[in-house]
Amino acid sequence: MSNVSCVMITGTSRGLGEALAEAYLAEGELVLGCSRGAATIRHPNYQHFSLDMSDELSISNMFADLRARKLVPRLLVNNAGLPQKSLATLTSAQAAKQILEVNLLGTFFVCREALKVMQRHQFGRIVNLCSINVPLASVGSSLYNATKAGLDAMGHALANECKDYDITVNSIGLSLVANTGMAESLTELAIASKQKHLLKPKLLETTEILATINFFASTEARNITGQLLYFGGVR
Repeated sequence: MSNVSCVMITGTSRGLGEALAEAYLAEGELVLGCSRGAATIRHPNYQHFSLDMSDELSISNMFADLRARKLVPRLLVNNAGLPQKSLATLTSAQAAKQILEVNLLGTFFVCREALKVMQRHQFGRIVNLCSINVPLASVGSSLYNATKAGLDAMGHALANECKDYDITVNSIGLSLVANTGMAESLTELAIASKQKHLLKPKLLETTEILATINFFASTEARNITGQLLYFGGVR
């Protein structure tokens, strides 16, 4: 049985992760998704893993399953993450721990296991989805911002670690994305507060994010790695 190339996306049970998975399925890709909940996508080319992103063993078991079935991720999109919706003074220790474990540590575990496979096959593309909240220093998301900044720093270091392979690791800083629950979860005042700091304040469409991911995954971008690209015009 020969190896089968696929796209892996974390956090596919809802929102942007679900939308990206469906977009890649429409392009004819074999898509592997994971989330804490059950699959919400029904498609013959979609395979779902229900797991806790903060549980290292669950992630290791998922990749063991992939190896057994000779499924090789050519592209990993790290989308899974927990939001923070409270000021630092009102954030509990339990909530803080969950945000750190899922957003940062869980993504590290996924990257670590994916890189083992990618290095073996001498090829791979990793794209971490970060946030404009970091440069905007958005109120009520201090720890969330720290994890997203950490993802970019981690991605840069991982890019350096695998520079001798045809593997790239890049980050995309997202502004608000339409029809994914991002904008819907905020008040009009909160949305306006973010948008007033953006040179391009319109809500993003999934197709814009898909096109950016596909550029980073393309042969033409093989020499672009360790980079962070923001939407919205922030720096």
